[in-house]
Amino acid sequence: MNTRLMSTAFLFNDGRILMLKRAANRKIAPGLWTGVGGHLEPEEINNPEQACIREIYEETGIVKEELTDLKLRYILIRLKGTEIREQFVYFGKTYKEEVMDTVEGDLHWIRRDVINTLEMPWSIQTMFEHYFEIGRETMKSYVGVMTVNSDGNPHMNWTELIDPVKV
Repeated sequence: MNTRLMSTAFLFNDGRILMLKRAANRKIAPGLWTGVGGHLEPEEINNPEQACIREIYEETGIVKEELTDLKLRYILIRLKGTEIREQFVYFGKTYKEEVMDTVEGDLHWIRRDVINTLEMPWSIQTMFEHYFEIGRETMKSYVGVMTVNSDGNPHMNWTELIDPVKV
């Protein structure tokens, strides 16, 4: 079994969310809407936030100093063939609206009321449903494990990320 570690960001600005419509030639999620991000480099294995900040800069031109409230909100885990995919998802804010072009796809600021109309990977769509139902009211972090329900359809099991020793 192999692992694939990824870090993703969704940045908010004035009621809009920065979304990436991935280029059709990308290996993961071609043509779908998602956040900015990518794979963790070997030196980032123990610091997915560092990877997230790097990916934000590489794909948008937004630097760390132009970010506020960047926080790990979700860890999404799934099995894809013989690969365990773990995605660290950060939410944050930026005052910067102008972004650069990226080979990853096209960046757009999307209003919240339009998000659910976009074609996204199932895990990201489900994460946004959870966020807008429960997550935005709190600054808690959640782990989502993708599995299948009794009907054989995709299902996400949500658990709050807490330290059980401190409970």
